[in-house]
Amino acid sequence: MEGALRERLAEAPSFVAFDDYDTVTVLADVLRSHGADRARTAGSWARVAVEGTRGEIRFSRMPGISVWQWARPPLHVVARDPAEPGRFRVLHTG
Repeated sequence: MEGALRERLAEAPSFVAFDDYDTVTVLADVLRSHGADRARTAGSWARVAVEGTRGEIRFSRMPGISVWQWARPPLHVVARDPAEPGRFRVLHTG
C-alpha cells in the first residue's frame, strides 16, 4: 500500500496519509457491505475486517468504553521537526 500511496502523492507518505487511507478503506468497505442505512452501519462494526496500511483493522469494545474502535492499532508518536516544519520526526513506535 505504501507504494500506491507514494505513487499517488509523488513522495513518501506520512503517517497522516496512512491514517486517512485506512479511514477511507474502512468506510468504503462498510458502505459497500451494509449500505448507507445508519442502523445497518451501526450494527456492522463487530464484523469489520479490512486490510489496512498497518495490518488488519477490526473493531471491538474495550471494557468501560461504549464505542466501537480499533482497540490496539500500531502507534506512532511524532513531532514536527523544528529545523524543517513540514517534516515529522517519529519519536516512538509501538
